[in-house]
Parts: sequence; C-alpha cells; structure tokens
Amino acid sequence: MAQISIVTTKEEQDIVLEALKPLSKKTVAVSVIAKAAGINQNRVRYILSDLVEAGKVKRIPTKVFNDRYRRYAYEVLV
Repeated sequence: MAQISIVTTKEEQDIVLEALKPLSKKTVAVSVIAKAAGINQNRVRYILSDLVEAGKVKRIPTKVFNDRYRRYAYEVLV
C-alpha cells in the first residue's frame, strides 16, 4: 500500500502555535484554528499532528459525539 508523507515546515508550526496560544485549553474546531492562523484547514490538521508528536502541543478530548466526530482542546506546552 502506498504511504503518503506530508511534511510541515517550522514556520507553519510557529504560526499555528501562535494562533493556539489565545485558544489554549478551549474546545475549538480545526477551522477556527485555521482561520486564526491564516492557513488552509486541511494543512492545519497535519501541522497539529506534527506538533502533538513533537510534544509541543497537548490534544485533550473534550466532546465525543461518536467515533468520528470529536472535539478537542489544545494546550500549548512550549
């Protein structure tokens, strides 16, 4: 099976981190973070994944409607 690798840049990660700081520990949709950062919503999903894996951001589940529809709060750790 083919594997797709999306590479995010340090600049993109820094922009998303700055957008997350005022939203820290609040339940927000990725679209809200994307709007605050000025980056495409789909790209922000990958950036958030990279930030969580790097230990810079903590993803906290806050609302679980079903297996596919969840809301998270993000806490900036850096």
